[in-house]
Amino acid sequence: MDPFVRLNRAEVAAGHPVTDPVHSAQDLAVIRLMAAALRHALENLLPGERPVTLRLPDVEAQPHHVVVTDDQVLRQRRDLAFVGFFAHRRVGLDFGPLEAVDDELILEFPRHPGIISYGSLRLVEGNWANLIMLDPPAARDHWRTSAKHAYAARELAPHYYAVVRLHNGYFPGGLISADAPVIARTAYYDYQGPAPWRAERWLG
Repeated sequence: MDPFVRLNRAEVAAGHPVTDPVHSAQDLAVIRLMAAALRHALENLLPGERPVTLRLPDVEAQPHHVVVTDDQVLRQRRDLAFVGFFAHRRVGLDFGPLEAVDDELILEFPRHPGIISYGSLRLVEGNWANLIMLDPPAARDHWRTSAKHAYAARELAPHYYAVVRLHNGYFPGGLISADAPVIARTAYYDYQGPAPWRAERWLG
């Protein structure tokens, strides 16, 4: 049985407002801001050991940092894949264990060479957005082979998050191109019911 409910381009699933396409438009605007900050940082990034962690200029006065593992690929003028992660945190929880696992996952990056950068931005409402740049796109599947990543997705996400939007897309002509990023698929995870609910929307 297919575990994902299939949504058409404009559909909002009954009882699951996380699937409203307006959220994807807002997420895409955040992705563009994060990409612009990373693009600016690349202009001044000096040669040296990678990965390197950068604190980027604040986006709307919110903390923004990125781990760069391959800035040479980020500078290339060809399509580059991305994953955008947007989650709404549950209220009143200690997020220390989740943040510790996130730090451990970053340490695994050298084992997943297709991850060329990983950015985190705190949003105004207190949630976080992640922008992961990939090359090739299949690096996303390799990342899923991480036991720690699987644990975070299977065990931690339902406990700490109410809903999640996970966007797969690409930057036409690369990160440094003037073309806007494109979302090809969005997966939705709603953990507020007695069992996790999942849906997906393909946009091309």
